[in-house]
Amino acid sequence: MVHTPLNFKFSEKREEWNLRFCRNVGVSIVELVTADASSAYVRGLMAVNGSKVYSILPFISIDAEKAKKAKFPEDRMSGVRGKVIPSVLPEIKGETILDIGCGFGTLTMELAKNNPESQVYGIDLHDSLTGQAEMNAEVLGLPNVEFRTGSAYALPFEKDSIDAVTCFLMLHHLEDIKFALFEIKRVLKKGGSLTAVEPLAHQHHHGPQLSEAEWKELFEEAGFGTETENMEGAVVLRAVKRE
Repeated sequence: MVHTPLNFKFSEKREEWNLRFCRNVGVSIVELVTADASSAYVRGLMAVNGSKVYSILPFISIDAEKAKKAKFPEDRMSGVRGKVIPSVLPEIKGETILDIGCGFGTLTMELAKNNPESQVYGIDLHDSLTGQAEMNAEVLGLPNVEFRTGSAYALPFEKDSIDAVTCFLMLHHLEDIKFALFEIKRVLKKGGSLTAVEPLAHQHHHGPQLSEAEWKELFEEAGFGTETENMEGAVVLRAVKRE
């Protein structure tokens, strides 16, 4: 099943919509590659983690003129994934680094490569993702990275045990962002850093539509000294635990 991005406000049944469209079957970006008399070959990106999807879809007929004029939705976060996050990754340093919402571990493993003397952890809610991430790390020969399954609301780490935390395009998917920020603060050492990249209002279709100032306010209220930078329709938040 494929669909275009969900351009509507979530109702009270927001979690139900997320499960239905974003986690299991949703494809956010769909692009027609080629078509013949009996089928269309499309490619897309999974809404949940950016995984590439390729599919051959059968159909009975096609309107050639309409097909030529068809426009597919722009991936508003492509600049963030392609430019912003890669520019931020080299900044992340520490003896222990935690990447929350790691998915298949692509960015987590980049952190491990950038910090070969550090212990890097990746955590995600879905064991199918962390299991694949573990295999990816083994294939790439990265002994300093470990993946765990767990929630951002209950991180499986001791208090004051992590030097640096990263959240890339993850926090806006949470029901209670501030609760997660307090949990991140719990596991961070005194003076530890939190680096997050999140979409700004009207640049995405999932979760709260927050401005740069509103993102900063959330972080400050959770006890972080925070600096922000607006890049490619997203905000980069560089925060330090105050206590």
